[in-house]
Amino acid sequence: CSGSCGSYAEFGKQWYQRRVRGFELRRGCNIIHDMDLIPEPTLVEEMFRACRRLNDYPMTIRILECIKDKLPYDPVVYKWMVQELTPIMGELGIKTPDELGLHIAPEGKGPLPY
Repeated sequence: CSGSCGSYAEFGKQWYQRRVRGFELRRGCNIIHDMDLIPEPTLVEEMFRACRRLNDYPMTIRILECIKDKLPYDPVVYKWMVQELTPIMGELGIKTPDELGLHIAPEGKGPLPY
């Protein structure tokens, strides 16, 4: 989408394109993160597939971090999202930030702020 998109569905269509470039993927993820909504699991699945086509595993982790960051006081929704994405995450070999230990504070440093 250039500029603002007409609807969430229109914005989601770009992820179905086979030739999404890295810049477009990162820009789209930033736009979604800036919106006042949580992306549907089907949209996140297409974002994961775009990351796979681009061989950009770190972006998959960043997508999950952004979703978790948007839900600091409602972990139930994040758990639901991960549950819905489990089949595609297993297919593509994606682990959550928690499984990778990215939200564990170093010894003696106290809890991380996120």
